[in-house]
Amino acid sequence: MARETWNSKAEFILSTVGYSVGLGNVWRFPYVCYANGGGAFLIPYLVIMAIGVIPVMILETSLGQFTSLGTLSCWQMAPLFKGVGIAMLMVTTYCALYYPIIIAYIIRYMIASFSNPLPWVGCNHSWNTPNCYELGSPDGNKTTYSTNDSTAETVTRGTIVNETVSGLDNKTVVNTTQVRVRASEEYWEHGVLGITNGLHDMGGMNWQLMLCFLFTWLLVFVCIAKGIKSSGKVVYFTATFPYVVLFILLIRGVTLPGAMDGILLYIRPQWKYLLTSKVWKAAANQVFYSYGAGWGPILTLASYNKFKNNCYRDAIIFSCCCGASSILAGFVIFPIIGFMAQDSQTPIEDVVAAGPGLVFVAYPEALSRLPVSQLWSFLFFFMLLTVGLDSQFVQMEAVLTGFIDEFSMYRPRIRDHKTKITLAACLFFASIGLLFATQGGLYLMTLFDWYSAGFSPMLLSFMEIMVISYVYGANRFYRDIRSMIGYTPWPYAKYSWMFVAPVIVVLVIIFSFVDVTAATVGNYVFPPWAQAVGWTLTMSSIVPVIGYAILHLWRIEGSSFKQRLRISVTPTPEWGPALNEDRIAAGYQIIKQPGLHQDNEACHDNVSSNKIYIPLTSTDGDVEKDQLK
Repeated sequence: MARETWNSKAEFILSTVGYSVGLGNVWRFPYVCYANGGGAFLIPYLVIMAIGVIPVMILETSLGQFTSLGTLSCWQMAPLFKGVGIAMLMVTTYCALYYPIIIAYIIRYMIASFSNPLPWVGCNHSWNTPNCYELGSPDGNKTTYSTNDSTAETVTRGTIVNETVSGLDNKTVVNTTQVRVRASEEYWEHGVLGITNGLHDMGGMNWQLMLCFLFTWLLVFVCIAKGIKSSGKVVYFTATFPYVVLFILLIRGVTLPGAMDGILLYIRPQWKYLLTSKVWKAAANQVFYSYGAGWGPILTLASYNKFKNNCYRDAIIFSCCCGASSILAGFVIFPIIGFMAQDSQTPIEDVVAAGPGLVFVAYPEALSRLPVSQLWSFLFFFMLLTVGLDSQFVQMEAVLTGFIDEFSMYRPRIRDHKTKITLAACLFFASIGLLFATQGGLYLMTLFDWYSAGFSPMLLSFMEIMVISYVYGANRFYRDIRSMIGYTPWPYAKYSWMFVAPVIVVLVIIFSFVDVTAATVGNYVFPPWAQAVGWTLTMSSIVPVIGYAILHLWRIEGSSFKQRLRISVTPTPEWGPALNEDRIAAGYQIIKQPGLHQDNEACHDNVSSNKIYIPLTSTDGDVEKDQLK
């Protein structure tokens, strides 16, 4: 069975946009922008996006399209570094393991949106405690929240996801040990999660969440069962519907009282922040993580492109869409936050939140104050569902493609069984992931998110850039890109790979280590043993890089270490385009590789098998003309 390709360019663009525009764009970017100078934050964000991340997206898109292989098998240009592909696959596997529980939370809220009144409104439910209060209610406002009292103690309730502290509610308790808790927060913690006291106590199975979790995996399987042939059709809805809802919520939000206060809080520039390293670090973190640089799914999606597709232009298009979507999300979120603050007569800074605190506490509470609140709540969570499913589709496709491409070298007909393999993988992931549906599952999800998806992708992105730029050669790779798109791209991406992007990534890694903190969920700080487990997760996606390199050098033939090293960083004969007709156009010798590469009998009609195709190069290394010898 030949390797499939996208039916149209639109399927590829929508899939990449659907993956890049994830939940982090909705629940993380607006808060990070507000907390780091408002409108001034957009300057470092856009600068780093332009000179750092877009070139990396061009690199990953071009590499995937040129080789028509996933993250495991595309390293034939320098076999020594195949461990980088293994590590990328592990990072994506970890994320694909815990991401569905976040979608399960969303489904739980979406179903609850049909209730009247909404279950996160009021303190008269079975899950409420004596500490419950409604923001803006007489009981909730009678406590003076003053930060000037020397005896005041600030209490923060919240969670941390995607390396960001999400304060759900900053409250000051004066001369008392009582902690006031929002009704919407109690619904999240007790009504939805039934949360335990820590990672040491996983509690029992949360049956409602479990059903939502299993339903999530059912949706994922149905949509990716046929690979990109099925997911490529689904993204026409899942990648576009969120924008419809975002614009509806934007129009509704800007017409509400207090909306302008929220917008100004979001975009009002505080120029002094530009002179601090904190803002530039936050911008680099946000832009690299939201684009998924160093993870591998973008590379995987591009591997299904036709060889002559203009991947250079596509990478710029979907990168700009991702950045614009993040900014749009802020204009959707903050008008509602401004309305909520005015309606509850609460300082807007006390309403702002990030992460799950935004989408499961602050924003639902704000929506409950709108007329026809059930409709707005359902639309909001249905929008989040489509956003989350898009990301999960692509992550699973990246994992499956990586393994299938690799094993097709030994089992050429393995692609014929992709639906069965997909079913087995979904069942396996769902079985292990049931741990996230327990009462202590939020702690486990935070542990995975904090440690497996933090440091590792940045390091892998750095290694990917360095291998292409200095081992394989940036100029050589630019010639490969030219063979696909028909012209030599503007060299800014090449210079970014060689100089700018590596520096940005290294600085982010250094600052991350300087500011490293233990994972937390609200006031709960993960104990040392849990942090050790977390760092083990981190190292598990780094060790393969070193381990595979050592194993490869040990197994390869060579009379000396220097000779083995030279062979290990030299492209293999199989390196290059998948189809022989494309190999000819790109200046590579024709091959016959059943399974891993598609056969092309038409090439053998025009070129005899004993002829080797050799490109003639000029003094500057560019291909001038082609010749058969």
